[in-house]
Amino acid sequence: MSTPILVRRAAQYAVLTLNRPEKRNPLPYLPKHGLLPTLKELAKDRGIRAVVLTGAGKAFCSGLDLEALQSLQQATPTQNLADSRKIRDCFEFLRAYPKPLVAAVQGPAVAGGAGLVLFCDLAVMADNASLAFTETRIGFVPAMVGAYLQRAVGERVARELLLSARAVPAQECLRLNLASEVVPVDHVLARAEAHAEAIAALSPQALAATRALLARMADLPLKAALVLAAQANANARSTSDCKEGVCAFLEKRKPHWNS
Repeated sequence: MSTPILVRRAAQYAVLTLNRPEKRNPLPYLPKHGLLPTLKELAKDRGIRAVVLTGAGKAFCSGLDLEALQSLQQATPTQNLADSRKIRDCFEFLRAYPKPLVAAVQGPAVAGGAGLVLFCDLAVMADNASLAFTETRIGFVPAMVGAYLQRAVGERVARELLLSARAVPAQECLRLNLASEVVPVDHVLARAEAHAEAIAALSPQALAATRALLARMADLPLKAALVLAAQANANARSTSDCKEGVCAFLEKRKPHWNS
């Protein structure tokens, strides 16, 4: 079996490649070499300030491995709930990840693979790529992915996409704000890396705080969100990055982040 995830480090960002093209890159949530432990290691690396997610071969990610899902049909309800919680934990971790995530979607992203795109801050899609929430085709329920999709596009659109199970082409994804940019397939990774490089030049402290704040505010009414925002605003003023950024701006030079 090939290494399920490949990691390539570049200047201040990393490219993480789902690497099972023979199975269209199912979501790897293995305890030692899966998505979570790999991202956790990158989160601790101060030299990495953004992460690009992509897939090997013609598919971005096919979601859960159906052979693994078939084996779980013999599991007890308790075992199935424990496994589902692993997926939930993976999604929640991605939502609150401290470093910006950029998706390079060079091919179809299906079910949980489409969900993976939802957690990225930017998604560069190939003009022939698509997102599809196909769980109902196999009698499964797009449960956790559906919760996030509804927040991203609203209830009406989410209902249509989840209940039709159709493939949503890249240009429609762009219109629905599920993609940030659509480019020819040969340019997808380069464009995603360009975005990651630009983000990596920004304040690491501010990026992490902004991502955490957005994740927390998403589920709150406006007044409660503004309470959090006011505290985040106050906290930012005393950080070393803010002090350096203001000085650099006034001195007309590039900032030197120490974080």
